[in-house]
Amino acid sequence: MPFNNRCSIKGTYHPPGDKSISHRILILAGQAIGRSQIFNLLEGEDVMNTLKAMKLLGVRILKKKNKYFVYGLPPGGLFQPDKLIDFGNSGTGIRLLSGLISSNNIEVKLVGDKSLSQRPMRRVTEHLSKIGANIKLKKKLFPPIKLKGTGNALPLTFNIVIPSAQIKSAIMLSALNTKGIVKIKEFKSTRDHTENMLKSMGYNIKVKEVSKYRFIEMRNNKELKTINYKVPGDPSSAAFFISAACLKPGSKLIVKNILYNKTRVGFIKTLKSMGGEIKIISKKKVNNELIADLKIEQKKRLNSTTLESIQVPLQVDEIPILSIAASFASGISVFKGLKELTVKESNRLLLIHENLKKIGVKSKIKNYDLYIYGDNNLKKGGAIIKHNDDHRILMSFFIANIICKKNNIIKDKSCVKTSYPRFFKHVSQFIN
Repeated sequence: MPFNNRCSIKGTYHPPGDKSISHRILILAGQAIGRSQIFNLLEGEDVMNTLKAMKLLGVRILKKKNKYFVYGLPPGGLFQPDKLIDFGNSGTGIRLLSGLISSNNIEVKLVGDKSLSQRPMRRVTEHLSKIGANIKLKKKLFPPIKLKGTGNALPLTFNIVIPSAQIKSAIMLSALNTKGIVKIKEFKSTRDHTENMLKSMGYNIKVKEVSKYRFIEMRNNKELKTINYKVPGDPSSAAFFISAACLKPGSKLIVKNILYNKTRVGFIKTLKSMGGEIKIISKKKVNNELIADLKIEQKKRLNSTTLESIQVPLQVDEIPILSIAASFASGISVFKGLKELTVKESNRLLLIHENLKKIGVKSKIKNYDLYIYGDNNLKKGGAIIKHNDDHRILMSFFIANIICKKNNIIKDKSCVKTSYPRFFKHVSQFIN
């Protein structure tokens, strides 16, 4: 699909359902006795693999028209699956389900594709082993995960040093079948969708945030209530179109029903600091999540920015598309402390740097800090993009075509199915 680099971004855009929330609502609805309904579930491969996993663990899930009906089991009531569980490319799915299974008296083997099999799991499993689960990893670090859960999990206090919502959520899911009080101390705030859902479903959870820490306390003396849940639009998916609109003066884009949780929209703050003209035109709170409509009406070129390492966890998934924005902004942009990008679906830090160089943008990496030397000139483009089957790298450098003289060449675009199956359709609708 060739781009005209004089294109603009216009229209009313409904982002696909949020991926993080889709995973979590399937799992938590599967732990509430009775029938829950889910609307606007993201039907990407990652989420569908979590859905299949829940079915293998005994949860009944049906789709009728555009709705999913989940008939949950009580905590501790997961079935022994009759085969291994394959999560494909989904790090969220395999880590969260490890947490849930760890406090159930079942034995499971969890596997993934080549990419997932190279991603670290010990950061999660070292916590789960402490509650009494028996866990074995390949080379003591990678999937497959051989997991024998315990029906008598120990209630512990956990200190989470690595800022990761997946680590936190895995522990919280293990707590659903743990007698006593489970306490979690988080040193850097991460996305809090699991906490918000548990509150909405009537669970006994307390959350307290102070300047340096975030405390979570869970006690399983209240059952999860069933829920009717409409999944809001995914800000990480919308980031491609919001960033594109900010790149191109003359763009006018309305974004409807986007999740506006403060732990997920750091990239919007970054784009605004660069001169992105983004306004909230309405907002409401549903199931403890803030949902907003946005208006982007871009009138000028972007300027460079500096992103401190403390700001990265709240926009870690958007760094690839922000690097494209920085390429077309005046001045040197610096994104600091990007070590976490090296253990994503690929080494994103290295791929961003290599592909920027290929399309004609100067950049350098120094101690996990990324320097991008941007300007408002069109880039040469015409490069063969290396994406290593990483959906966010692929989509970011596809969007980069709008700032290049020649379209870049991207071979095998199938990995977008993991998170955003309708990406190319939406590009054809809104970028013209």
